[in-house]
Amino acid sequence: MSDSNSDSEAMPLHSPPISSLPNQDLPPASSPDYSFSLVALLFSVPALGGALFGYDIGSTSFAITQMQDANFAGVSWWQTVRSSPAWTGAIVSAGSAGALLGSFLMFLCADALGRRTELRLGGALYAAGALLEAWTARSGDWGAGLGLTVLLAGRLIYGVGVGITMHGAPTYLSEQSPTQIRGLLISLKEASIVLGILMGYFVGLVFSKTVGGWAMTYGVAIIPAVLIVALSFVIPESCRWLLLQGKEREALESLSFVFRGGHAEREFETLKNNQEIAEQTQEVQGGGNRGIWDPSYRAPFRAGVGIIVLQQITGQPSVLSYATPIFRDAGLSDYATILVAVFKLVATLCAAVTVEKFGRKNLLYTGCSLMLAALIALSLSFGNTSQGAEGTILIAMFVYIGGYQVGFGPIGWLIISEVFPLSVRGQAVAVAVQMNFLLNAIVQFGVPVLESWIGLNFTFATFAAFTAYSIYFVKANVPETKGFTLEEIEQQFTSMYRRNTSGTATQAQPLFGN
Repeated sequence: MSDSNSDSEAMPLHSPPISSLPNQDLPPASSPDYSFSLVALLFSVPALGGALFGYDIGSTSFAITQMQDANFAGVSWWQTVRSSPAWTGAIVSAGSAGALLGSFLMFLCADALGRRTELRLGGALYAAGALLEAWTARSGDWGAGLGLTVLLAGRLIYGVGVGITMHGAPTYLSEQSPTQIRGLLISLKEASIVLGILMGYFVGLVFSKTVGGWAMTYGVAIIPAVLIVALSFVIPESCRWLLLQGKEREALESLSFVFRGGHAEREFETLKNNQEIAEQTQEVQGGGNRGIWDPSYRAPFRAGVGIIVLQQITGQPSVLSYATPIFRDAGLSDYATILVAVFKLVATLCAAVTVEKFGRKNLLYTGCSLMLAALIALSLSFGNTSQGAEGTILIAMFVYIGGYQVGFGPIGWLIISEVFPLSVRGQAVAVAVQMNFLLNAIVQFGVPVLESWIGLNFTFATFAAFTAYSIYFVKANVPETKGFTLEEIEQQFTSMYRRNTSGTATQAQPLFGN
């Protein structure tokens, strides 16, 4: 084992070690070694989980506006929400606060639960939270104290479902997908989030002129939530998680669900051999489970968590929750929100089908550059009364959202599902998801407050400064993982750490895949 590991270290960093490539003894085949239909089935559960996350973003954009309307709120406490930016921010950000709690729970017990169980639990919490939200909207005679308490409880429970699902979904897909389409599937999971946003906007618009219509807007989510729970009993558990638990027979059965014929056995032997190499390496470097804070995990941790932090503090996910009121402030109709969501979906699909061709880093560079240009334009356009300002805002918002969907949107979730070693992946992804929702809650709460303090111009200028830094961060800290198996990525990070700490390197080693 040690000889093969040394050979892999000697390989050029721009290509994966040939000795660890799966199925190298197989002749070229005219058809793939996996089943399209069964891959689509296992993709459907994480995709539905992502769609319901997006649906909450889109539906809340309309619900938060409707519950402040005297004519259509359907509740007696509409003015309490309308007169308080803090209440508005609390209702919107409660989902992210719940997601933060859910991801913290996954930090504690994800490796005990399993990825499939996470998805099942997330679906059940989605249904419970949506039911409470809808019930609140139909209880028009409640006072502000009771109404807002039950609403926030529903938002929090739904959010916990988001946090659990957004931990399980990318991890499950990365561990269960064939290597050659891993990037495509995880990027399509982001597309499902965007499709959910679009559906949230559409359903919100349909019920926007119905008294208490936000009950239906939130209640629609119950149906796909129940479907997630049902389908979770059909798909297999993650093969890599099963191997981590020492359940080799179940891991082979899980692989056989996806791979055809003898390919499942070959994949299983490859995974098992790579796991043994990782365990031997761990013993050489100190033995035992070193935990996610070990210095040898610092580079993947910085890359994965860092990209998620920048994904949020550049503003785009939080701004979407306020898309409807922002467009109204600019003099644009609710239909502008729908158009932006459609464009967001198209941009995401473009990223999904090109990620395996152009690579992760090139899409991040492109996306960040587009976001930066758009944010500068937005910071100069809001409050501008000159002719054409409204058109500039709409175009810039399209570019801002399109840039995010080319880069941070799909690639952020893809990177965190790829870079962390299997032994700490559950906890490391949980930390990344915690940072995602912690910052999302902070920024969501802060957008209306910042708008009232400094205006949207300076708010967007702040996001522009963080976006400019993101370009440097990607260059310095994020590796190109296209074409590498998860085990090869782990081995490359381990080799890089060894060289940087061996005392023989004259300078820090560059990232692999660059």
